[in-house]
Parts: sequence; C-alpha cells; structure tokens
Amino acid sequence: MTLSWFHLVLFYIVTNAASKLLQKYSVQDEEVDPTAYSAYFLLAVGLLTIPFLPFEKIQYPTEPKIWLVVLLSSIFYTVCMILFFKALKTIEVSQVEALATTRTIWLMLLGVIFFKEQLYLSQVVGIFLIFFGLVVIYWQRGKEFHFEKPHLYTLSYAILISCAYALDKYLLSYFSVALFQVVIYLIPALITIIFVPNTFEKMKVLVKPRKNNYIILLCCFLQMLSTLALYRAYQIGELSLVGPLAQTSIIVTIIVGLIVLKERWNLRRKIIGIILAILGIAFIRFVIF
Repeated sequence: MTLSWFHLVLFYIVTNAASKLLQKYSVQDEEVDPTAYSAYFLLAVGLLTIPFLPFEKIQYPTEPKIWLVVLLSSIFYTVCMILFFKALKTIEVSQVEALATTRTIWLMLLGVIFFKEQLYLSQVVGIFLIFFGLVVIYWQRGKEFHFEKPHLYTLSYAILISCAYALDKYLLSYFSVALFQVVIYLIPALITIIFVPNTFEKMKVLVKPRKNNYIILLCCFLQMLSTLALYRAYQIGELSLVGPLAQTSIIVTIIVGLIVLKERWNLRRKIIGIILAILGIAFIRFVIF
C-alpha cells in the first residue's frame, strides 16, 4: 500500500512531537552546549539514516548546480539549528514555539511564489486557523515581553528553516529520500564542527554513558523517522499544504504534555488553540472552496 502525503504527514506529526519533547528535556542539561548539541543532533540523524539506503533505489543529481543548491540548503540548516537550540537554552519554550509558528505563513508564501502552487481560499483559511491556534496557546498575554536576542534567534530560525524546506522540496525531485536525508544532515553537521571553534570538544560530553545522552540518542532516532516521512510527503505533496500541516506536530506535543507531564498552564487557551488547529487541518484536507 502506498501512503498518501497526508498519511505521511500524520506519521511525521506524531514522531516529530515525541522528538521535540525529548529535545526540550535534554537541552536543558547545564553541561550541554547548544552548538555542540546541534552538530551532534544533525550528525546522529544522518548516520542513523544510512541503514535505510539499501531499501530504496539510489538516485542523485550529477549537475554541479544542483549540488550548489544542496550546499545552500545545508548552510541554512547549519545556522537555523544553532539558533534554535541557543534560543531553547535561553528563553522559555512557550516563547520559542510562539515565534516559530510563523513558519506556517513563510511556507505558504514560498510554495505559492516559487512553486506556483494553487491555493484555494479554504486552504488559506485552514493555514491561518492553525497559525492562530498555535499563537493562542503559546503567546502569554499579560506578561511583559521584550524582543531580545533569543527572540531574534527564533524568528530567524523560522525564516531560515522555511527557506531550507523550500529548497528541500526542489532538491527531492533529484534525490532518493534516504540518500537526501543522509546528505542534508551530515553536511550541516560537518560545517558546524569544522567552522565553529571548539564544537568537537564540546560534543564529547554527549557521548558519555549517562541518562541524558541516551535520551538525546532516542530523540535523534525519532527525528530520523519523522524526517524520512516528511521528505517523502514533500516529494508527492505541495509545500504550501504539507509544510503548514506538519507544524501541527506542536499540538501533539501539547496533548502529551497535558496527559504525561501534567503541564496544565494556560489550560483553557490550550483547548481553544487545539480546536482552532484541528479546524485548520479539516479546512486543508477536507474542504475546498
């Protein structure tokens, strides 16, 4: 049975949410350096994907210009992942997630502008319902808010990773999925290790036999599975639909937090936000006007 892009995104949502929960927990360790974490995370996901290579027909481009696009996407990933983990280390997760939800809008715009994708009004409504649902959940009204360097990191991350996803959508027409994932994770990891001083030394703490490092490894494994599903969805679906819908993995993260971690802060707003996001999914997937 061949999975549709929608089923692949659903699988991505669940596995990515689990990975994000583990990231949130593990990056808070005082011994963990955000840049070293980013390099280790990218390296581990790339290496964990290699066993999947024999299960697909290997496809790769031979034109040098395509590999230049790969390099550009890798640079975007290198920078945005460092920015993301720096922000996650410095400010509350709620503030990081609130600004990161702007990916929904950037992905929609990139899909329409660069891939000439047609959007129905119902799909636009769905995308904005998802966006506002996530903002309702995470934007902490009544708290004094100052736009500082970590918030700029997060906003820059949202824009750069949206650009990287758009380039990935283009590149996946030239690559088989698993090979592309190996390439697009390993190159940013190597760039970080080579060009950011002391990254390799700071990575050593992440391979010691201790509980937090096992959690990080599990997180990387889940990320590997989720990204394989997402890249396949990009191959067969539209960026302006797959990208925003994939962002609802945050909703699963919230529900798990409510049930397992007993995170009951902003409970009423969480419920409202979840309802808005579910309505958004319904508009994207089942309604056309």
